[in-house]
Amino acid sequence: MVINKDNMEEKLAQLTAGGAPLGIFVLTAQGYENLGLNFSDIRAMVQQQQQIILAYENYYKEATRALDEAALQQQEAQENVRKEQPARDFNPFN
Repeated sequence: MVINKDNMEEKLAQLTAGGAPLGIFVLTAQGYENLGLNFSDIRAMVQQQQQIILAYENYYKEATRALDEAALQQQEAQENVRKEQPARDFNPFN
């Protein structure tokens, strides 16, 4: 809420009428501008961090998929080797 000196007492009376505590922050025009720039910087940093997190997420999903696929191929290769080798009878009583 913007309060100028003409309506300050009226607004203060309205805000304190309910008995609730009141906090007042005062900024100069330069301070208000700086505050806006700070929020802009924070917003840009948050967006950058979101992009970094998304990139890591995609990287780990792709890495996990590649590892799972390699493990499956290795398992299939081992099964193929077992199928190609003749079965041996390890019964010592034959």
